[in-house]
Amino acid sequence: MNQGIRGCIAVLFILYCITWIGPPVRAEETVLVAAAANLSHTLEEIIARYEDHTGNKVRASYGASGNLTQQVLQGAPFQVFLPADRKSLDRLQMKNHSIVASNVLARGRIGFFVPRDSSLAGQDLKSLLHALQNGKYRRLALANPETAPYGVAAMEALQKAGVWVLEEDKLLLGESVAQAMQFALSGGVDLGVVPLSYASLPEVAGKGEFLEIPENWHQPLLQYRVLLVDTAPARGFYEFLSSPTAKEILKYHGYETQLTNDH
Repeated sequence: MNQGIRGCIAVLFILYCITWIGPPVRAEETVLVAAAANLSHTLEEIIARYEDHTGNKVRASYGASGNLTQQVLQGAPFQVFLPADRKSLDRLQMKNHSIVASNVLARGRIGFFVPRDSSLAGQDLKSLLHALQNGKYRRLALANPETAPYGVAAMEALQKAGVWVLEEDKLLLGESVAQAMQFALSGGVDLGVVPLSYASLPEVAGKGEFLEIPENWHQPLLQYRVLLVDTAPARGFYEFLSSPTAKEILKYHGYETQLTNDH
């Protein structure tokens, strides 16, 4: 057998082996999620349970709902979106952005966080509001109402409580509620208006107290889930968000779970 024939046989044998072994296995797709900052710790627990249960991977990015909506509109490759208001969903619809499915995931709450070293520590809600009305506080931290629904709710609640004027030099606006919480923990701040879900965090517990803000002091803080891309992994995680496991975690962190479809 000459060398040319032997070479052809070798090539055919390699092709046979490739066919028998089959095509390379495709790596599991990682689901990319954009979520409002108030959900950060809660969602990380949900993601951990989901990954343990399915073996699939999820990577989440957090920020103010308004900023994340803009990123989605600019082409960020998110597959699931969890904004903290209806306005974000409406913006996507107005721009004719692809939305496969959406509904209300949960209802959030806000509260006053009073650091341990605050001059307002130990006061009840009535006394705290009296201090705010009379400017008797050092700094007040909340999320920027321009981009964060929780910042809008904070301003509505303050106005409902009779606090119409906030001194600009005493106001600390965080880009998101996460940054507002950081401001409240940084010292020099007497009060923060932040998600009630933060009260259960180990890094917050023991560093101050939370006073719940009555829910009728502001518009409902509805957390939405939006499926942007209809792939099996993305849909799987989207559906897991309404599972008993996910709802249990949401309730633990102070959210009221919702099953009503969004209309």
